[in-house]
This record gives sequence, structure tokens and C-alpha cells, in this order.
Amino acid sequence: MFIDTSIIIEIFCNDKKSKTFEEIYNLIKDEPIFISTIQIGEISDWRLKNNIDPEQRITKLKQISNIVPLNEKICMEGSKIKNNTRKNGMTKFSLIDGIILASARSINQKLLTTDEDFRKNEDAIILK
Repeated sequence: MFIDTSIIIEIFCNDKKSKTFEEIYNLIKDEPIFISTIQIGEISDWRLKNNIDPEQRITKLKQISNIVPLNEKICMEGSKIKNNTRKNGMTKFSLIDGIILASARSINQKLLTTDEDFRKNEDAIILK
């Protein structure tokens, strides 16, 4: 399962006994976890914005997930996804969102997210 940055943040912010954590865990527990290289920057940015040292969590994240490196094909596909999604009315859908979805697609994985902007993509699972 490819997990979006929003899911990573939910994991960081929720106690292991919370309903949200349990729901995420039930979806990913038997699956290999994948993230994009670009998400390391997103997580670091989020941690720094919240005055939290990112190093320890990023180290842990790298230990438990498979990191999909960026390449030209993923970047080009990500820009196509972004532009098509914006044409369909999702005006805050970012290039990073497109790259993350393109990364998931590049390895035939579904994307687990909390971001409603992915709702028109059949290969995205949106937690509410």
C-alpha cells in the first residue's frame, strides 16, 4: 500500500489505541508500505513547522517503508495528473499530490490518503 503524507501525519498524531490509528493499521498491516522520496521533504517540513525535530521520525519512516525514487517518467505523469485534476475542479491539488499518485501508480499500488482531492481517482482509498 502506498501511503500519502496525510496518513503518515495521522500515524504520528494518533495514539496506537485510537480509532484512526486502528483503521489505518487494519488497512496496511499485511501490506508492504511504500512512500515517495518527495514525502521525506513533506514530513520534514511538517515537523519543522510544528517545532519538532524531523530526524528521528524520518529515520523510523525509512526503516518501515519502501521508498520509491523519483524519475522523469513519474515527474511528467505527476504533472499530467495535477493538471487533469485541476481541470476537474480540484483547484488546490498540488504537483506533489500528482507526483505521489504517479509514484503509487508506477508500482501498481493503491494510495491511502485522507485528502478528499483524490476522490475522483479509482486507485485512491480515502479515510474519513
